[in-house]
Amino acid sequence: MFQPDRLQAYLTHISEQRSPVEDTLKRNIFIYGLWLLAIPALIYGAVERALSAFSQPTVNAHDLSYCLIGLITLMAWVCIGLAEDNSELPAFNATDLVKAETLPFDSNCIAQQSYRLPFPYICQIYHLLNLKHLEDIHRFSLGNLKVIKVSQFRETQTGGQIRFKTVLDSPFNVLRLWRDPSVDVDLTIHSPHQIELKVPAYSQKFIRVLFSVIPLNSEEHYLCIQMFSDLRWPRELLKAILLLAASLTLLEDLPYLQHLAKRSPKHLTNQRLKKKSASPAMQLFHRYVDLYNSDRWDQPQLQPLD
Repeated sequence: MFQPDRLQAYLTHISEQRSPVEDTLKRNIFIYGLWLLAIPALIYGAVERALSAFSQPTVNAHDLSYCLIGLITLMAWVCIGLAEDNSELPAFNATDLVKAETLPFDSNCIAQQSYRLPFPYICQIYHLLNLKHLEDIHRFSLGNLKVIKVSQFRETQTGGQIRFKTVLDSPFNVLRLWRDPSVDVDLTIHSPHQIELKVPAYSQKFIRVLFSVIPLNSEEHYLCIQMFSDLRWPRELLKAILLLAASLTLLEDLPYLQHLAKRSPKHLTNQRLKKKSASPAMQLFHRYVDLYNSDRWDQPQLQPLD
């Protein structure tokens, strides 16, 4: 049966103007995904031509030349890597502010993304410190990852740290490439502007993601995502994987952040503060609220850096 209301709702949905950040993330996912897909394609082409060249009594020079072309193209593709895109950096000194803070650990930055997001910064803080969003909002990108329990919580002078166990529920989860099915993950508040996610990988290695959240005004914030790792993978390959993962997860976050932005800042804090004892997954957010001006979320409070 024809339903004009449903048709009108669909037409309204597809005609709505998308956020520039959403378009950028979709473009990034396409570029990084295409770059990664080209690598196995080139490897397959080179191996297939090599097998064809050496499967005959005499080496086929024609097939061998195609094999060499494929290998040279593959080497060039990996060495050239991904170009840095700085088009999304806002005309604001937030980059200098982020760099001014002391890096909480010694490591080399593999990849970095920066975005100006049209949401109050407390929405981003709430999102980053809410453990349950990992299995609810990122059900697709994290492959049904489950947060089993919070095993440790400790307060620090500038924030706090929470340790929680995660399990990869699916045997086909891509995260199994660099981590065990069940690991303890650390989430740490280093300062009012920096939150770190530390995920163990194989052979005592780690992947660290440092989120820097800088309020620009009451309706916008600047988000810088820096990814660190001591995995001994080809740097450009690891960079592409991390950038693709970060773009996909942030794209999933946008509707959630938009939903949070519809609430008042006091609603986000006061409602949750009543449930402290009943929500161990929100302990770190409660700690943040207690430390950093929970009664003045309407105005961005840039804390002075030491």
